Amino acid sequence: MSPCNEHLGPPAPPPEWGVVLFPSVQGAVRTERLLERAGIEQKLIPIPRHLSSGCGFCLRFVWRDREAVEGILGEHKVAFERVLRLD
Repeated sequence: MSPCNEHLGPPAPPPEWGVVLFPSVQGAVRTERLLERAGIEQKLIPIPRHLSSGCGFCLRFVWRDREAVEGILGEHKVAFERVLRLD
């Protein structure tokens, strides 16, 4: 470690990701906007091949925000299939 980086300590581990699977792309886009307004980091991504869904897109988020994401889905009555942690 170089002397100028000693005060930074070890690098932070990468975040654990979760995804929400939706029956339609409209639900994914709506949730993207809701989470954006709530300040929750998220991104629409193609569904990983080992998962399945009807619309082809899922919403990725930082797993530590799972409770907030599920709360927003429920509060706004957004139809979704599953919330999963990506390994």
